[in-house]
Amino acid sequence: MNKDPINLMLDVIKENTPNNVWSGSALATFKHLAGTNKGEIGEVFIERFLNHHNILAKRGINRTHPWDMEIGNEKFEVKAASLGKNGTFQFNHIRLDRDYRYLLCLGVRPNDILAKYWRKGDVAEGKPGRLVRMAEGQSITFKLTLKSEGLEPINSLPINLRKDLEI
Repeated sequence: MNKDPINLMLDVIKENTPNNVWSGSALATFKHLAGTNKGEIGEVFIERFLNHHNILAKRGINRTHPWDMEIGNEKFEVKAASLGKNGTFQFNHIRLDRDYRYLLCLGVRPNDILAKYWRKGDVAEGKPGRLVRMAEGQSITFKLTLKSEGLEPINSLPINLRKDLEI
């Protein structure tokens, strides 16, 4: 009996494809977005989430603005990433030459959302983790790789902002 070549190929693919934690998950569509789209969605989400919690948050004027968001009276750079195959988040294109005071990282896992922020100076000193240059020979943009344990549940964000920024 001959097996249809398409079904045979699908069987082989299935046998050789590692388990994907994103398959069928609540936030699976986020995983497949381009980096710029993840960033845009992350900023809009943070703005709406904080406003929902009665914390004034507004996005910068455009993508080239020196900061992404103003929360209370502080300027933030916002980076969003999805959980990778190795169980980490990679936050890309972190620029230390921009005019902001805090870096806020939003990590999206298959069924939940994490976030944490640090002062820009603490980021430069490597407190959340080691910054790595995005490209060899340049020193403008960096990436920061974090494990889930380096972030906190999203519902902690409004509590921490109120405490740390006195808003």
